[in-house]
Amino acid sequence: MDSKLEVFVVDDDPVILEILAGALVDDFRATFFTSGEACLTAVAAAAPDIVILDLSLPGMSGIEVCRRLKADWETQAIPILFVSASDDIETHLLCYEAGGEDFITKPFDAWEILHKLKVAARILDEKRNLNEQAGYAQRTAMSAMVSMGELGVVLQFLSKSFTCGTPGELAAALLDSLRQYDLNSAIQLRSDDRSLSLSDNGLDLPLEVSVLNHVRDSGRVFQFSSRCVFNFGHVTVLINNMPTGDADRCGRIRDNVALLAEGADARMRAIEAEELARHRRSGIEAALPRVRSTLDMVQTNYRRNSLEMTQAMIEFHEALGKSFISLGLTDDQEDFLTALVNDHMQRMVASQDASLLTIGQLQELAASLEQVLRR
Repeated sequence: MDSKLEVFVVDDDPVILEILAGALVDDFRATFFTSGEACLTAVAAAAPDIVILDLSLPGMSGIEVCRRLKADWETQAIPILFVSASDDIETHLLCYEAGGEDFITKPFDAWEILHKLKVAARILDEKRNLNEQAGYAQRTAMSAMVSMGELGVVLQFLSKSFTCGTPGELAAALLDSLRQYDLNSAIQLRSDDRSLSLSDNGLDLPLEVSVLNHVRDSGRVFQFSSRCVFNFGHVTVLINNMPTGDADRCGRIRDNVALLAEGADARMRAIEAEELARHRRSGIEAALPRVRSTLDMVQTNYRRNSLEMTQAMIEFHEALGKSFISLGLTDDQEDFLTALVNDHMQRMVASQDASLLTIGQLQELAASLEQVLRR
């Protein structure tokens, strides 16, 4: 393939055309014209890379040719090198205002024209590289915008999932998010004692439940043909129409659906924890009245038993004192028995006080549980 740049030369001077033909033959592919009209006709068929344009031409002037080329979106990027015998500032400004990139004064040497053409070629190459980079950047930006829009669906679901209090609400929110990707899907959410399957076709359809039960053990992400399965703990998502014809979109869909499934699994765990907390709370609420009633009964029995035991100890102490008269004990023996009885009576009183303290602690514990339930 010929890598030489295409140069159009427009000049009505045969000598100039001959000089340029010899100068350009080794490094460029040159086509020569003697009028602006002929050049524009050729440009319409196949645009060149560079145009060398004489300022003074018969018929349409070089300035007019340049203006027409620069006014056309398809040819406006073609570098224009003006050639003229006039070298005053007015001529330079005229060429500049018309859109020219460079100016060569007649007469000129072949090396000068070659040097300027090579500079123009280098600038043209840099411009093309910049255009390619700009195109790549634009495509990248567009891809990023698409990706951000798709990621926004994930963020919206994660935000909405916090308001889902039941597996049914969570499944509906997840299915709605998948619809935004134009995906046909089926979802199964599981907890310890039950499961829920949902799709656009309905709730807990036997065939879908059977398929979802089968694929739930197929691995974290498993794709077969246009179907793809995502398994994250409590969640299985089956996509029936993966866009396999678009590799980039298919990859993004896999990543985003994996995020959706993982987020749904995290919310399912939270829902289970919340249900367990509600169950425990209801159990505590049901048990507290019985605990209060039992504590009141224990306290009543304690007071009655304490009173009866105190009365029994008083009567025992009085009976012991009366028995000393008939037993014929010495004073030391009576003092010993009296001290022994008093010691045991004090220990019994201390035991009663400890029981009363335990009852008080149990009552404080019940009060603490009531305060927790009020929060």
